[in-house]
Amino acid sequence: MLKIFFILLLPLLLFSKMQVLTYFPLETHFINKIAINEIKSREISSRYIETFTELPPSEISRLSNSKIFFHFGLDVEKKYAQVLLEKNPNLIVVDISSNVNKIENNPYFWTDPLTLRVVAKNIYDTFVKYDKYKESYYRENYEKFLDEIDQTFLKIKQKLNSCDVQHIYVFDSYWDYFAKRFGIVTIYREKRYLNISEVPKLIELTENKNIKKLLFSKGDNREYTLSLTKNLNISAIEDDIFNNTWQLNLLDLTQKLSN
Repeated sequence: MLKIFFILLLPLLLFSKMQVLTYFPLETHFINKIAINEIKSREISSRYIETFTELPPSEISRLSNSKIFFHFGLDVEKKYAQVLLEKNPNLIVVDISSNVNKIENNPYFWTDPLTLRVVAKNIYDTFVKYDKYKESYYRENYEKFLDEIDQTFLKIKQKLNSCDVQHIYVFDSYWDYFAKRFGIVTIYREKRYLNISEVPKLIELTENKNIKKLLFSKGDNREYTLSLTKNLNISAIEDDIFNNTWQLNLLDLTQKLSN
């Protein structure tokens, strides 16, 4: 009787979808590269928010009911993990940035395409460990994702090698990994209006370094951006590294840098 029950139950075990949780959509995008149709995904937030927000008990209960919580290892995500584990100690928490060679005090590693090879491996290993019956399916998707990562890297490298961008102004450290990977020097500017007395030296620096672009993030004060670009006669590029269209976002950034 037990054997018959197991035979009847096995198809349900093989084809049931695993419930997984991420903090925000970009992480879900990467998880889906490996799992595609084999999971039901949930997100704590519909967009990246740096600060921790208290969740109502009903929401904590709903989210903690997932099997795996995948995250980037950001400080805010660790706080959510702690809250969810208190509700469900059996929740599997996976930091998909494990083994990534990180720049000190900079968690925005995904702007370097090649770091995503490590992330993909972490995601793949996790699914194989907890859903081993579908190992061949996950491996096929994993290998396709690696090819996509490599092709993205090569497209960016070829595009940047054919232009003269070597230095760029930035307001934030979001692009440090991207810049380091592709040999670009980032020069930081404060998010404030330029004082007229600063302009001559900045013009000299801009000309000496052949700086033609300023990178700023979605949500930054556009008046600060205009103050810098107008006085220095450079162009501004808005880029949101938290956008869930990872590949398109990096390729679009590359195109704008090389124009």
